[in-house]
Amino acid sequence: MFNPVATYRIQFHKQFNFTDFEKIIPYLQKLGVKTVYASPIFEAVPGSMHGYDVINPHRINPEIGTDSQLRSISRQLREAGIFWVQDIVPNHMAYHPENLWLMDVLEKGRNSVYESFFDQAWASELFQGRLIVPILGSSLEDVLFNQELQISRAEQRLVFQYYDNAYPLHPRSYTTILHGSDMPDAIQVFINQIEELHTIEEPVAYTLRWHELILQLDALTKREDTLEYIEQRILATNDDKKLLRTVAEEQNYVFNAWQQADKRITFRRFFTVNELIGLNMQFGKVFEHYHKLIKSYVDEGIFQGLRIDHIDGLYDPTQYLERLRALVGEEVYIVAEKILQLEEDLPATWPIQGTTGYEFLAWVNNLLTPPDAEQPLSKYYATLVPDDASIQGQIRAKKANILFRHMGGELNNLARFLVDLNLIPKERRAQVSAEDFKSCLAELLIRFPTYRAYGNRVPLPPGDEQQLRALFRGIQAEIPQLTQAVELLEEALLERTTRGDEEYNARAIRFLMRCMQFSGPLMAKGVEDTLMYTYNRFIGHNEVGDSPEYFGLSVEKFHEIMKHRQGAWPLSLNASATHDTKRGEDVRARLNGVAAYAAEWVKTVEAWRKENASLRENDRPDANDEYFIYQTLVGAYTDAGDKEFPERLEAYLTKALREAKRHTDWAAPDTGYEEVVKRFTTGLLQTQRPWMRSFQEFSARATEAGIRNSLSQVLLKFTCPGIPDVYQGCELWDLSLVDPDNRRPIDYHHRLEHLEQLDEAAAKDAAGIWSQLWHDRHDAGIKLWLTALLYRERTASQEIFADGDYIPLAVEGIHSRKVIAFARRHKRKQYIVIAPLYATAAAVDWQDTCVLLPSDAPERWVNVLTRESRKETKRILVKDVLAVCPVGLLRATEPERNRTAGIILHITSLPAAFGIGDLGPQAYAFADFLYRTHQTCWQILPLTPTSKGSDESPYSAYSAMAGNPWLISPELLAEDGLLTAEELAAERKPATAALDFTTMREAKQPLYDHAWKRFKTGEHHALQQAFKSFVQREAAWLHDFAVYEALREHYHEKSWSLWPEEFRRRNPQALKQFSDTHAERLDKVRWLQFIFDRQWKKLKAYCHSLDIRFLGDMPFYMAFDSADVWANPALFELDDQLRSQYVAGVPPDYFNDQGQLWGMPVYCWDTLKDSGYAWWIDRLRKNIELFDLVRLDHFRAFEAYWEVPADARTAVGGKWQKGPGEEFFHAVRQALGTLPFIAEDLGEITDEVYALRDTFEFPGMKVLQFAFGDALATSPYIPHNFESTNYIVYTGTHDNNTTHGWYAELDPAVQKAVLGYAGTATETQAVPSALIRLAYGSVARTAVIPMQDILGLASDARMNTPGSVGENWRWRMVPDAITATTEESLRTLTKYYNRG
Repeated sequence: MFNPVATYRIQFHKQFNFTDFEKIIPYLQKLGVKTVYASPIFEAVPGSMHGYDVINPHRINPEIGTDSQLRSISRQLREAGIFWVQDIVPNHMAYHPENLWLMDVLEKGRNSVYESFFDQAWASELFQGRLIVPILGSSLEDVLFNQELQISRAEQRLVFQYYDNAYPLHPRSYTTILHGSDMPDAIQVFINQIEELHTIEEPVAYTLRWHELILQLDALTKREDTLEYIEQRILATNDDKKLLRTVAEEQNYVFNAWQQADKRITFRRFFTVNELIGLNMQFGKVFEHYHKLIKSYVDEGIFQGLRIDHIDGLYDPTQYLERLRALVGEEVYIVAEKILQLEEDLPATWPIQGTTGYEFLAWVNNLLTPPDAEQPLSKYYATLVPDDASIQGQIRAKKANILFRHMGGELNNLARFLVDLNLIPKERRAQVSAEDFKSCLAELLIRFPTYRAYGNRVPLPPGDEQQLRALFRGIQAEIPQLTQAVELLEEALLERTTRGDEEYNARAIRFLMRCMQFSGPLMAKGVEDTLMYTYNRFIGHNEVGDSPEYFGLSVEKFHEIMKHRQGAWPLSLNASATHDTKRGEDVRARLNGVAAYAAEWVKTVEAWRKENASLRENDRPDANDEYFIYQTLVGAYTDAGDKEFPERLEAYLTKALREAKRHTDWAAPDTGYEEVVKRFTTGLLQTQRPWMRSFQEFSARATEAGIRNSLSQVLLKFTCPGIPDVYQGCELWDLSLVDPDNRRPIDYHHRLEHLEQLDEAAAKDAAGIWSQLWHDRHDAGIKLWLTALLYRERTASQEIFADGDYIPLAVEGIHSRKVIAFARRHKRKQYIVIAPLYATAAAVDWQDTCVLLPSDAPERWVNVLTRESRKETKRILVKDVLAVCPVGLLRATEPERNRTAGIILHITSLPAAFGIGDLGPQAYAFADFLYRTHQTCWQILPLTPTSKGSDESPYSAYSAMAGNPWLISPELLAEDGLLTAEELAAERKPATAALDFTTMREAKQPLYDHAWKRFKTGEHHALQQAFKSFVQREAAWLHDFAVYEALREHYHEKSWSLWPEEFRRRNPQALKQFSDTHAERLDKVRWLQFIFDRQWKKLKAYCHSLDIRFLGDMPFYMAFDSADVWANPALFELDDQLRSQYVAGVPPDYFNDQGQLWGMPVYCWDTLKDSGYAWWIDRLRKNIELFDLVRLDHFRAFEAYWEVPADARTAVGGKWQKGPGEEFFHAVRQALGTLPFIAEDLGEITDEVYALRDTFEFPGMKVLQFAFGDALATSPYIPHNFESTNYIVYTGTHDNNTTHGWYAELDPAVQKAVLGYAGTATETQAVPSALIRLAYGSVARTAVIPMQDILGLASDARMNTPGSVGENWRWRMVPDAITATTEESLRTLTKYYNRG
């Protein structure tokens, strides 16, 4: 997954284009920007200053640049180490004459190839009638009467011209206009062909034919006689109002006054904006066509990430995001513009990295607001606006006003849609008036507490259902007259949908999802664009993502939120300003400074109101607006001579007043009231008035507090979980107001010069620079320098900020309440973040205030901002850190250790809930345990598939390449949306101490079947695309394995040697026929491998984020009954009947005078050598992909192996054969590079084997249990005889008894030797701990301990007893086996012996 690290938002438009951008690349590079976050760059309405009114997503906006420029910029950015995240707009396009897709629809109607693209009557059940064109200034009759709407020629066509806008005519109107008694023959021929055109129904054919006719018409205009006739007919039509009206009626669209769209609408608008028309992105062909150029730029590496505008407007956001993920792949970064309420979270199943960061803005804004300011500010506001309802009441009132005044057409459409879908039987519907149903729907939309819900099937998810039921209860309680309508609607949407009627449910979900497309606009227009300009208690929280309802956030709650963010959305954007914010980030910072002076502020405002009473005219502006003005001035005013400020303020207040809709609005402006406000503010800004001195005195303190708050805000943005985003220009003070004020030109040349000067000064004195920066703080150099340092630090430490833990730190002392502190920790690196809160103008005397460090914190720290070093162990005094710089960021990096520790625990031994351990939550919990105890190695047994016939031994797998599907976690399948909670609950089993493979199969098989069936529905687009990619990538082995698995099942798990001859011999025709017949079964096998691969890689990535490496195990031999022997018989010593000629084993020894006969076929090394060892290299490559280190089981066989005739009863008659030796590993190294192998060199090993091991510097193994015998002092396994550090030391392995069990079975003399050597007590329980200490204390580079020994378990926890069958591979750790004492003991031991 691409990590943007830190972004910088750029707003492209005609006044800042690609050429301008190229000039600032050196500045962005010097600043430390890693990713450009670009506003829409595709062709938009001419003159667009934002780009969200796209007219052609298949072309770069020519006002911005060209495709070739973009490619050139991409190359320059790559050279500068900068990437690109692109903002795209899938919800809507511009309703504009230059939108050729839309004009094609207007022209051709249902015959347009784009007919289904736009959310309007012909392509949607929701709308009825002709598509309206709401652009007229008055009614169509008035416009026709005034001759404002005329026929003309444009772009080879006949069009309706309305001022500068031209709309195409339907082909039938050409006949109406051009037909005349004296028409030339050529015109008659043309008209006849138009009549023939109407017989064509297929859109592509219709389009091509119409294009031919248009070219004919263009040719006719080149002839003087026909041109004159055409012009005469156009004039005649324009002069004939009845005929002109006829032409208007012939169109697929109808002209409307723009105000009428609020009452009747036949297309989906963006909010209430008539100039934007919704897209049917839920249709596959629309999605594919729209994203063609976007995908091309992604595939070419020009875009590394995408930002999705207005995700809530889409019919099915979840479906869209899954399709988008499938389209662009797993590595592309995706965030969605989504405004979350305070307790709301993104749907966990969305395949994206998070949001664009409005919620982060709100969290930090509230964190910086002094909570004790709420009471005085609320009390004072109540005196200014005494009749105000509660905030919730106002939210409902504002939403109701928007719905009934501006979205009445949308409400009517929904009410009619409910009837058309027949969700409520006609006879029952007749019991309730249509108005009551409509009122009930209105109340649902008005009361909806979030922007929308995302359930895309019914029955609804439990959370959505509970929310809807609560809304119904509230409506009934507060509006009893709607009770019957509520009951019928509740039954239709929540009760009947549980009865399994798929056709009914399909209708019900269509209605619910349509409702959700309008709940968001209602929230946005009612709250963001209305209430945030009317409820002025404290306008610092009247912000997108924030809420007037919120007031402050405790440090404890902020920590809780950040911990969740790190776990769920670590790459979500952290914004503090955007193109949509209501005011600049430093305006809010100042306002939080005002809140710190709440009591004084109230008194000051009261004095100001009295002093400025003479400026009011007939109590206008009213008290609410006057208070809004004072807050705005304190937040945005500067003494730095901003000559544009009065004009900017006037434009801002005009917009604010109209958005408020109290005294004036956009539809009916009250210019009189607006002029009064203008004169009032002009009077305020007269510098000679005494009031200005009072204002400047208070403003100066708010400014000082704002500077301190701003620096804390910047620090938090860059160090909290998430990707920091800087909106263009905000590296200096951002005192902008709402758009377009926040899109003013940025002076990048000044910024570059300033930054270069700061770099030069810091090079001389990194700490001293801060004194000068603070002295000159009003020039914003201090913010610029802090931003640059944090950009650079994020780049230098990408992993820790993406993957590192978020650790809240306690603060003690007199001012502990005025600071937040936390640590970010990842692997061996840590940061400490210290940010002051609730700033005032005065510096805080921190005195004894200190931050308590984590118990395992390093001692030496570097102040990132001043480059000073310090030594701290238990606590850090805040006054020391903030003595020079107003905020603190400390870094510590522990030195790399050559000594490490780990644990052996196979996946099956985890205490999961479905019969055996798997790759689900318990694996992650165990990884967390390893991390907490500083273990960096997790050793597991082979992950390949096992069978009942081999006693489930992972060392007798039937594939060298496949994963064991029984390790798949059902809980992770549920996270992918492939299983329900109910399905999981039905198969959940208690985690017992012994594995039960039969129970496991009985539990998991139906779950896999459910998941596979759900996967096949086609609703999981991203998963399906990933599956397709997996199948292609792994085709070399996957197809053979799938066929083998299907045949094995078909023949009831009989050995392949017992299959019919055509399958034994792999007859191509027979295999193809079988594969075709059993295609779904083969697909399911492949799918299970895909899911295993996906879940394993996810776990591996998680462990890597904790600095934990996997040590995997790879058996030397393959079972005869395996996919590999069946598919590659020439690689094994088989006869012409495909039977083993020679099998593997070991010769007689001291322990077994018959030797061991393993039964696996030995390799045909000559054939393997001729192939360049291709099969082995592929096998090793696969294992290296799976694991960080690979233990090569039976390593001695690479040097020499014991070969026994297949018909022998014992291994006595075998003989040694030379293995492939050094030549093999040279070939492997040439193919794979570094060889991360561990040599299993246990048992009777020759010098030649050791030499092979040492030639390639493979670590060997030391097992302490082998050390205690007759020759203890000279044993190669006793720690004092380890020849080097290049070993992994074990107390025992999976083939050994537990140390507790081993000791209990020893001869008393050997027991005495163990105790004497270990210097421990006589209790058996103490021996595992003693041997662990011996292992940890040895010189071996890595000590790996079986989990059974960590827990001190007896023989019944043994994993495997070689040579036995029936009870092996069954041990499982029980839940809660790991106690706090166990964990603390292991952590302490690891630290004592310098292994973590």
